[in-house]
Parts: sequence; structure tokens; C-alpha cells
Amino acid sequence: MTILIRALISISVALLLVGCTSGLLHRVDQQQGNLVTDRMLEQLKPGMNREQVVFIMGQPILKNSFDSDRWDYIHTFAPRSRKPERRFITLYFEDGVLERLVGNYELVDSESEDSS
Repeated sequence: MTILIRALISISVALLLVGCTSGLLHRVDQQQGNLVTDRMLEQLKPGMNREQVVFIMGQPILKNSFDSDRWDYIHTFAPRSRKPERRFITLYFEDGVLERLVGNYELVDSESEDSS
């Protein structure tokens, strides 16, 4: 009887370890950084001053100490079942006004979004 109990305990522990390492247990989606929405990006226009940009976007997660004319907004989303996604947008200022923005955010057409 003790052999049967030991075998059941061993199998239970083995299944528990396999469940933990294979991701079968509940994991929470993780978000970090600045969440940037399509609406925010649509409102950004070259020629805006820094205060207008902060009003729309909020404070950037990274301000370069050596280049105050570059602001970086970074967002990482790590869903529990997929590969983590990292999005960024970098704003460049010249003489205190927004000159251009570069990043990997894609604007979603709001009309096609509403129809789906």
C-alpha cells in the first residue's frame, strides 16, 4: 500500500512540475510603459510645442539626457499565450516644436474598425 501511495505522490508532483513549466497555470498579461492610442497619434501634428505634445501623449517614458529634442514612448505588452509585443514612437523636436515622429505604431482606420 505504501508503494502505491508513493507512486501516486510521485506522479502528482511530476504533473505539477510539468504544468508549471509548460505555462498551463494562469499567468497575467503584463503591460509596461506608455500606452499610445490611435487617437493620440492622429492628434499629433508637426509644429506643436512641447506642452501640446505632453497634453496629448503624457510624459515620455524616456527622455534622453544628452538630447532633449528626442522623446521616446515605449510600450511592451506580454500576453500570457503569445510572444511579447514591443511598440515605440520617437518624437523629434527642433527649436521647441515637434518636427517628426518615427515608430512602429500603425494607425487603424477608424471607419473599417467601426464596421467590423
